Amino acid sequence: MTGSNKSGLPGSLWAGLIHPWVWRMAWRDSRSQRMRLVIFSLAIVAGIAALTAIHSLKASVERGIASEAKALLGSDLRVSSRKEISEEDAERLAGMASRSSREVSFPSMMRFLPDRGARLMQVRGIEGDYPFYGTVETRPVEAWEKLKSDGGVLLEPAILDQFGAKVGEEVELGGIRLRILGVVDKPAPRGNRFSGFAPEVYVNLADIERTGLLTQNSMASYQVHLEIAGGSATKGLKRKVRDDFPDTPWRLETPEDRRENLGDALDNFQQFLGLIALASLALGAIGVAGAVHAHVTRRIPTIAILRCLGCPGHLAFGIYFAQALALGLIGALLGAALGVGLQMGLLEAFRDQMPVTVSPSPEWKIVAQTTATGFAVCCGFALLPLMKIREISPAVTLRSGGRLKGGLLRSLPIYALLVGLLVMVAHANDPRWSRSLAMVGGLVVAFLALVGVARGLMTAARRVVGRRWPYLLRQGISNLHRPGNQTLLFLLSLGLGTFLLVTILSAGRLLNGRLDLQQSAESPNLYLIDVQPDQVAGVHEVLEKAELPVLESTPMVTMRIQSIRGVPVGEAKGVPRWVARREFRSTYRDELNFTETLVAGELATEPADPSEVVPLSLEEGIAEDMKVTIGDEITLDVQGVEIRTQVTSIRQVDWSRFNLNFFMVFPPGVLEDAPGFHVVTTRTPTPESSGDLQRALAKRFANVTAIDLTLILETVRDILGKISTVVTVLGGFTVLAGLPILIGTLLNGRDVRLKESVLLRTLGASAKQVRAILVIEYAALGLLSALTGVLLAVGANAALAVYVFKASPWPDAGLLLGAFGVVALVSVLGGLALSRGVCNHPPLEILRGGH
Repeated sequence: MTGSNKSGLPGSLWAGLIHPWVWRMAWRDSRSQRMRLVIFSLAIVAGIAALTAIHSLKASVERGIASEAKALLGSDLRVSSRKEISEEDAERLAGMASRSSREVSFPSMMRFLPDRGARLMQVRGIEGDYPFYGTVETRPVEAWEKLKSDGGVLLEPAILDQFGAKVGEEVELGGIRLRILGVVDKPAPRGNRFSGFAPEVYVNLADIERTGLLTQNSMASYQVHLEIAGGSATKGLKRKVRDDFPDTPWRLETPEDRRENLGDALDNFQQFLGLIALASLALGAIGVAGAVHAHVTRRIPTIAILRCLGCPGHLAFGIYFAQALALGLIGALLGAALGVGLQMGLLEAFRDQMPVTVSPSPEWKIVAQTTATGFAVCCGFALLPLMKIREISPAVTLRSGGRLKGGLLRSLPIYALLVGLLVMVAHANDPRWSRSLAMVGGLVVAFLALVGVARGLMTAARRVVGRRWPYLLRQGISNLHRPGNQTLLFLLSLGLGTFLLVTILSAGRLLNGRLDLQQSAESPNLYLIDVQPDQVAGVHEVLEKAELPVLESTPMVTMRIQSIRGVPVGEAKGVPRWVARREFRSTYRDELNFTETLVAGELATEPADPSEVVPLSLEEGIAEDMKVTIGDEITLDVQGVEIRTQVTSIRQVDWSRFNLNFFMVFPPGVLEDAPGFHVVTTRTPTPESSGDLQRALAKRFANVTAIDLTLILETVRDILGKISTVVTVLGGFTVLAGLPILIGTLLNGRDVRLKESVLLRTLGASAKQVRAILVIEYAALGLLSALTGVLLAVGANAALAVYVFKASPWPDAGLLLGAFGVVALVSVLGGLALSRGVCNHPPLEILRGGH
């Protein structure tokens, strides 16, 4: 029946939801329970506020990350070439952008006048307003602008210290003299960390042309930097340049490509935000389900009376579903408003601690999406207890009390709907379906595990309790299985809440640990290049005398790729042209270093015969670019000597670490006699110690070149350090967002416990005994909830560590013990709080049926 029945009442649920009678009844029924329904509303407010705030924050940070990535590149597109870019081509490129800038870089000797010596420098001649994003910081502040207008040079601080030079003195570059304008504290973005094996010196491009060095320098690199109006569509510009200049061997780089300089840190941070958002929504939904369950349980007699008066089951359901919809909508709107306030407040309060520059403005599209999604999820969870209203019989009016019953099969569509909604929320956080399904699957497993533990606890409590047990202990444990018990709801709420909160805090610890690892003392800040084999021991001796560590000492040999699977590399299908042009710097060793992970095959450790096919280990990214896998043959040209190799292993390399990593690693016995050099890395604590070391090396080993990465590392560390701060703040925010849900769970069972406790007092029990019974019950519930939630969090931590954060799966014992103790204590304190209200009620109330 889809219309109205003979009584004038709507004949279907959907008709009932738009019928005035249903809404009038919903309003009247709420009169005595409006304060109680605040719990329901607050659960929605808390969940949606957290969801909105975190998703909005995530969107703001993602926008900031895009801006920060541009600051790492300095432009929207960098066009690089080993051959000079003609004036015509440069003008065509400039026509595609709102602003353009030109740069040329090359190595050259620079003399420090009058007679302080000479040094190989990486010269960077810049014309225009580059960098368009980010700033170059100099001392004095105006030095960068003076360089572009008046000419001169800017140097790294360690170079001035090494040669005892001062600002205002002159250097000689090529055939001209230039004045030192100042030092660079924060440099313009490099092409890459090995863009030149020498310290950088900045020169006006017009001065470079006067030196006459470009005509005789074959190692020059030419760049055109482009900025797009509005800073968007960088991929489209990259594609357009490729289409308009199809025959050029240019290398194109966008901010998205440059983001790799930060490794996985920012990606992990975004995943962490998504995990918090999903957990916050799940916490809110749990609170909703618990609050609605408690509300409907209290209204069982009212529902039974309605059924006796002829109200169909679907309309009784409709009355309380209308309440849920109305309160859900109000809660969602309030939660959205609170979420916007939280997002803007967090951005304003922690603006300086954010990993990237963000503006505290609302993300209205995100607010609308999260409000609608949160409302749907919360209403979906409310359906679970509401579906049981149909099973309430009119005969309940003849019995004292009643409890909700419902079949699992009837609720299966609701469960499927909820899982689907959560998957969509998770997919909005992470576009990879595998991870989205894994996150929601983890929640489902935790839910089922807690249901199983609750059922097992009730069964055990029924069978274990004996007559010889002390009365108070027997009474407290028996409450776990008696009619009206809240064991299942309590374990689901507190246990699942514990699981989610501990998982969030563990994920934050994993991310912070990874950031600390990236900033560890194992990361070098000074590279010593061109160390000849017979100089390695001497260089180590200099470092030891300066009390500096030798972090790595690695041989390096240059080579080119000739063919892949017998096909010349230039003709290999699908292989980028830069692979054929690139000169690869490779090494040889018999073990992986700590920044590498073997993902396929086995690393060759035994010495190989160079006259045979040599085992070769490739980095997974270059293997993908070259379209090769285990067993494929690659022929290499090692400075005129042909070497046949076969790929026997593929490695995953953490490029975010500034250690020595390579695309190709050979076994021992192949490259030892090839022309090459060693690279030695160390870590200097101050610019002064770096200058002292470079002076000492210059006296004994004039050919050794030092590359100081201190400025670059400080920029990256600053970003990673800010991420760490925000992770800590958001972890605490999630705990605070979950506390109202846990408090609401404790309050939901107040009526049942109040009625039972008043009955006990009527039978002669003292207030102290009643309090002890409640503490025993809640202690048992709290301990088991804490134990189950913590154990589930350990499993989730291991999965996140291995598959997401690439970190150690071992949990933080202090965090687990702390969480276990706090949750158990919260449960016991909740029992004590309930007992205060219980003992304040006169026993005569039970005789009047009031509570």
